[in-house]
Amino acid sequence: MLRSLLREAGEVEADLDAHLSAAGFDGLPRHGPFVLGAMAFRGGAAGDLKRVLGIGDRQAGETVDALTTHGYLELRVDRADRRRVRLVLTDRGRVAALSLWTFLRTARWRRFDFRPGDIVISTPAKSGTTWMQMICALLVLRTPDLPAPLPQLSPWLDDMARPCDEVFAAFTGQSHRRLIKTHTPLSDVVTAPDVTHVVVARHPLDTAISLYHQSGNHDRSGGVPGPGGPRQERQVAPREWLARWVEEDPPREGQPSSLRGVLWHLSDAWSRRADGGVVLFHYEDLSADLSGEMARLGRHLGVPTGGAGWDDLVAAASFDRMRAAADRIQPLGTTRDNRAFFRRGGSGSGTALLTGDELTRYHARAAALAPPDFLAWLHRR
Repeated sequence: MLRSLLREAGEVEADLDAHLSAAGFDGLPRHGPFVLGAMAFRGGAAGDLKRVLGIGDRQAGETVDALTTHGYLELRVDRADRRRVRLVLTDRGRVAALSLWTFLRTARWRRFDFRPGDIVISTPAKSGTTWMQMICALLVLRTPDLPAPLPQLSPWLDDMARPCDEVFAAFTGQSHRRLIKTHTPLSDVVTAPDVTHVVVARHPLDTAISLYHQSGNHDRSGGVPGPGGPRQERQVAPREWLARWVEEDPPREGQPSSLRGVLWHLSDAWSRRADGGVVLFHYEDLSADLSGEMARLGRHLGVPTGGAGWDDLVAAASFDRMRAAADRIQPLGTTRDNRAFFRRGGSGSGTALLTGDELTRYHARAAALAPPDFLAWLHRR
């Protein structure tokens, strides 16, 4: 992955340097951002980094010295073996790595060639992304028996684990109306006329507890979750983890699954709801009236709704049917159990975990991060 990111960054090197400089990240050596990025997202060993970056011991040493001098890395004594000293990211180093990742992700949107009629599905992770991808695929293709898994029918445009050229080629080869998945908020998406943006909002506490359980479903031997995902310690109980998630306040940039990131994503979409190119859905409405909400989206997209075969399309978008067909519609190489990806699909589990005082603290944090009219809509049951 690092090698493809290097190649991708090389095409926008001048803009990347300007972005990092404007963000206040001074003193970065040439390969510095990629060392930080690799340490933040891959845990890369020094030998691997030298090989991928194509540098020798001397240049690697100079790079590490510069990063340490400017506060991006620090030396720490290994608690398990006090004879060893480890290089670790500082908070400044982690924010710089997140800034690099965000820049490269946004750069993909600037380079992407949209077609009239494209549909961008923009949701925070574990907020109904796959559900909305399925609904859109059913509406566009008009069959409950999809011809391919959802990751092929609706690729993730800014999945930085896949090379940009590979992702773009997948979209270029599609003849049907394209369904573009992203977890990037609309504020960071470069778009074009005649493109529809669909956003699904879910109660943030339900989103967070779904993230907690999904993190436990990742196969660590087969991959590493991308930036912004929950860094869940397996010994931490769900309630303790959720209370900590409410309190943590990392920068929005690069941390879309934090409370700040989720509320920014959704409140930004809320502010655009009068825009004819933005369609906003609530997870609760999809759960209560799937047929009605599918019809609403269909009307916006200008595709037929109702009539013969409509009930079959709606049934195919139900949670139970999607979970039963998980191996076929959403095969995920980094999970142990595809069905576990569709764990429950219900609402209220996050709220039920917290104490009264913890819920009060959550609402205080939310009130500081988003407008009241939006929060009243978001938190309704």
